[in-house]
Formats: sequence, structure tokens, C-alpha cells
Amino acid sequence: MLIPMMLKKIYILLISLVWWTALLGQSYHIGDLYTAPDGSKGIVFYLFPDGSGGWAVALNDASSGCAWGNGTDVPGIPNYLYNYSQMTRDTAGYSRTLTLRSYQNNNPNYAAGVVDFAHGWYLPSTGQLSVLFGELPRISNALVNAGGTDLAEAYYWCAAEYIEGVSWAVDFRGPQSSGSMGGFCSLGHQDLCSVRAVRTFKNTENHGVNYLWNTGDTTFAVTVNPTQTTTYSVVASTTDGQSDTAEYTIVVNAASISEFDVATSTPYVWNDITYSQSGDYTEIYTNLSGCDSIVTLHLNIISSLTASITATADTICQGDSVMLWTDVSVSSISPVLHVPLVAVGDILCTDNSIVKPADYANSGKSAMGIVFYVNNTGEHGWAVHLQNQSTSVVWGGNGTDISALPTYSYTPDAVMDMDGYNNTQIIRSAGDANTYRAAYRVDFTNGWYIPAVGQLRLLYAEIVTINASLQIVGGVLFSMNSGFWYWSSTEQGRDYVYLVSGSGALTSGNKNDSFMVRSVRSF
Repeated sequence: MLIPMMLKKIYILLISLVWWTALLGQSYHIGDLYTAPDGSKGIVFYLFPDGSGGWAVALNDASSGCAWGNGTDVPGIPNYLYNYSQMTRDTAGYSRTLTLRSYQNNNPNYAAGVVDFAHGWYLPSTGQLSVLFGELPRISNALVNAGGTDLAEAYYWCAAEYIEGVSWAVDFRGPQSSGSMGGFCSLGHQDLCSVRAVRTFKNTENHGVNYLWNTGDTTFAVTVNPTQTTTYSVVASTTDGQSDTAEYTIVVNAASISEFDVATSTPYVWNDITYSQSGDYTEIYTNLSGCDSIVTLHLNIISSLTASITATADTICQGDSVMLWTDVSVSSISPVLHVPLVAVGDILCTDNSIVKPADYANSGKSAMGIVFYVNNTGEHGWAVHLQNQSTSVVWGGNGTDISALPTYSYTPDAVMDMDGYNNTQIIRSAGDANTYRAAYRVDFTNGWYIPAVGQLRLLYAEIVTINASLQIVGGVLFSMNSGFWYWSSTEQGRDYVYLVSGSGALTSGNKNDSFMVRSVRSF
């Protein structure tokens, strides 16, 4: 960079915006490896719709078999009996674990006592464990690839009671005599179940940044006044081990062409002109030799960052503990933090546009579905219909194996089936509306199909968010009662097809039985 002698003033150097943006803009996808500030690791299984963070599951079990408690009712822990609606809404795993540990004196023989609570890991709530089970098809390989273990075929404790002396667990076992998997089970406090810890994370939690300039300064920006050509460098590092080095050379020369960089989070005033957009701006001066001196400003409007502290409780009793974390707010012309373009619960409209639930009332649009899955592009996924296509219809074709349709006799394999569109197409091609009645109840011509069982499990993992949006648009809410069952398009054999209940449990039903149909579509 050339700077004429007459214009040599005090210049402020700023660290590379590219590196800074990459650092603050870190975001996760389902199945990504997450590293906590203390170095412990997990796999991301849920993302908050606003893109600020989510939940991660530990790579390994905290216990392969421990009791939940001593048989007494724990004050402050909800007793849900068989209220699946409340159970799937409960995401307060951290506060539940805090209550349990306090009441049980951090007993290492109990489920809440075996988790690494000091570093943010806790016993999942019923709702969190239900979501975790629904995401198994997307995170199982990630757990193994990260050096961890897939969730064992066992019961896993939740942070909630059924009644006094009995607590809730979720069944992660493989096929049983009933063919069920992933159902809530009420077990005695002294029964031995596995424990897999989870934790809440923020996208910005690991990004404390330190600076070291070759001038000796340790601030984000330094003020220099070079008298000769000088190279400045800075090493930026984070508390979680990331680092990068940037160099910047200021050439002091009497040449008539010069340029300089400014990075600022506020509008920039240069020669009594206020610039509020990034860009290159040029002014012409006269140098000491009487010649033109062309000066170019490379202006970069960057983000501003503010931090605040959030706590799980404002007031605690002596001897209790509380978790504090830092919330970082970033404002800029271009958002730094990753916010999904489409999120679970968004509304798919009849013109194929997608609007946020809060914007729907004033959008003037008509809804046709609710988003229940978004892929890692943030733009595409699956939506569920606003209505049931049937509340009682046979699947059809009992005793007939559809040769072109994959057969899954093993339940863990079945939940990996996400291809409802092709399944429905194959079923409809195998017979008419009298033979395969469920598949002909959906509007396949316009893209609607019976979900595969893996899609149906993902849908129920997000059922609370989906029902909230269905209520906004006047759709039919999903029941959370175990007595309601929905057909999938995944075949178990010549006589049986997989089903998912209102509680999120998975089983199989005879093709001649009558159950509900709710179609989905891709977008």
C-alpha cells in the first residue's frame, strides 16, 4: 500500500475480517462433532430454530446400568404418569438434573450423579430423549466415526418420574416380541438402566479471542504512525486452540497513488462525507510535488459484538450450584451467526413459499404444510400435511410381498428408511385403490406421499414445534396419545408394515388393520 508523505497520519489496523467472520460464524448441523470448552465431545442432535445453538449427546454412556433413585418422590421433579403431551414438551433436562443432584446429594450411584454436570453435561429430559431417539438415523454413524459408541440396545433414564418410586425411561432396544422400539417405559427407581448425558451449547461459546501484535499490543486494534515501510503482524487465538496469523505492510512512499483500508462497525466519515456501505472510494489530492495524489479508501463495514451473561437461576440456596454462560450478540450488514433459511415449524404455503409462523397472519398466503425436517443446505427438506388423509384405513395387500419395495425385518434398519416418495410410488404401482388403500388416499400427483418410518420418527421428534404451527394455521394437531397410530410406507414383511404411535413409539401392524394416514412432501 502506497501512502504519500503529506497524507501520512495515524492509521488504525484491524485484524482480518475473513478470519473473524469465520470464527464467529461457526455453526453446526445435525450429526456434527461438537467440542465443549473443557475438551469433552459430543454429537449434535438438535438445533434451535434461531440458529443460536442446540443440544449435543455425549459420545459414550455415562453408565451402562445404574438406579434412578432410592424410591422416594423427588420434590421439583414432575410426575407425568402417561401424559405424553407434557412429556414430549419437557426439555428442561439441565434444571431437572440440578434438582435431582441436590436432593440426592450428588450420589454417584444414581443417574443424575454419574453425568459430568460440572462441565455442563446433564441427564436428558423426556422430551430431549425422545428427540434424540428420533434423530438416531442421522447421528448413529457420527457417534461411531467420532470414536464413541452408538446408543446401546437398552433402556435409558430420563429426568422425570412416573409416580413416587417409578421413573421414566426410553426404550432403545431392538425388535422385541411386540416389535416396538423407542417407547416410554415406567420403571422402578432401583431398576438398572443406561445413562447417556446431553448438553446445551451456543454457537459462540468457544470463541474468546486473544490478540498479540508484533508491536506488543494485545488489543483488537492498534494505532501506528510509521515513518518508513513497516510490516505489522498479529496472532489471534481462541481458548479452544484455534489460531491464525495475519500480516499487513504499510509502505511509506512519496508516490502519487495510495490506498488504505478501514474496517468499522459504524458509518465512516471521510472528507466530510459519511459512508455507510462497504466499498472502494477515491479522492484526488495534490502532493508536495504539485502532482495529483489519488487516494483510495477500501471500506469494510464489519459487525459489532456485545456479550451478556445468562444463568439457569437468579437465586439459589446455599450449597446449590448454578450454570452461567455467555450470550454473544452480533450485529452487522451481513449476519455473522448462522441462521437457517428454513427451520422446523416454518409454514409451507400453496405458492411453494415458506414463511415463519410469526409472519403468517400478515403474509396473505395460504398454508399447505408444516416443515418438520430441513437438510444441511438450509433450503430443502420435508413438510407434513395440515390434515389427516384418513383416520381409519387398511394398508392393504395382506399376504403379498411387493418385490420392488424394500423389506426391513430388523427395526434399527427400518428407521434408516427415509424414502417415502419412492415407497409410495412402488406401492401404488403394485395395485389399485381397492388393493392398497392407504397409498391411494394421498395426493401423490401433487407431490404428497406416505412417509417412510424414518421420516415419521423424525416428524414425531419435532411434534411439539409442529403442533404449535398447526394451531396457527388451523390444521389438525397430532395426538400424543399412544392409542393413535400412523401408517408408514415401510414394509416389514408380506403381512406387516411399520407404524408410529402418538407417543412416538414404533411397532408393526397387519396390513389389513385400520390406522391413520398423514401425508408428507418434499420441498
